Amino acid sequence: MSRDLLVGTWKLVSCNAHRRNGQVVPIYGEHPEGRLFYDAAGNMSGHIMRGGRPAFKDALKFRATDEEMRAAYQGYEAYFSTYQVDCDRCVIDHHVLGGLFPNWTGSVQSRFFRFDGPDRLTLSTEPLSAQPARKTVVALVWERLN
Repeated sequence: MSRDLLVGTWKLVSCNAHRRNGQVVPIYGEHPEGRLFYDAAGNMSGHIMRGGRPAFKDALKFRATDEEMRAAYQGYEAYFSTYQVDCDRCVIDHHVLGGLFPNWTGSVQSRFFRFDGPDRLTLSTEPLSAQPARKTVVALVWERLN
C-alpha cells in the first residue's frame, strides 16, 4: 500500500466503540459529522463532531455557560499532525502537533487502517480482528470525497 492512497479529503461515516461484551456504541451519536485530510507532504488534520450539536444561547462563545462549554467540548474532537505509514503493520502514526485535547500534543496517536475498496477507509485504535478480546476498540469509517 502506498501512502498516496490516503491523500485526499475524507467524510466521516461512523465512529463507534466496540466493547468487549459485543456492544457497539456510537461515540458521537447516530449521525456524526467529520472530515479527515491527508496531504502528500505528510500532514493531516481530523475533525469529528456530534451531529445536531445545540447552539449557545449567546452569540459570543466566551459568554457560554459551563454546561454549554462542556457539551461543546464533549461533542467535538480535532487535532492536526504529521503522519507516517507502516504498510507491514497496517498502522498510521499521527505525530500530534496540536489539538482540542491538550494531552495529545507531542504524542503519537497510532491508528490501524483497512481499506474496503479505494474510497472506504477504516481507522481503529486496535486491529478490528482483535476486538473485542482485549479492550474497547474505537473504529472510524471514512468515505473519500476527493
